[in-house]
Amino acid sequence: KPSARWTLDEETTFIDFLLSQFSASSDGNPRKATFNEAATLLKKEFPEALDAKKTSDVCRSKWMVLKAAYHAVVDIRNMSGFTWSDDQRAGVTLKHSDIWE
Repeated sequence: KPSARWTLDEETTFIDFLLSQFSASSDGNPRKATFNEAATLLKKEFPEALDAKKTSDVCRSKWMVLKAAYHAVVDIRNMSGFTWSDDQRAGVTLKHSDIWE
């Protein structure tokens, strides 16, 4: 079974939809019905998608991956000695490459 590949437009549509449904979730996590609706929306908005279908389960899995990535970024941003700005981001450049070796 091929794995689903997401384009930036698909991810953006998916996230925007979840944000529009946020009030329907009591704990901040979408309900199964929300993932069903998201899958239907993606099928309608991106009928030309040739890879694996974006089913309810695929949407739920994508949500979990996005949520984990978000929390990883938040954890890194909150680490002592780490700086972040929306303009400069982490400020990691080749000038700082010795830190990562």
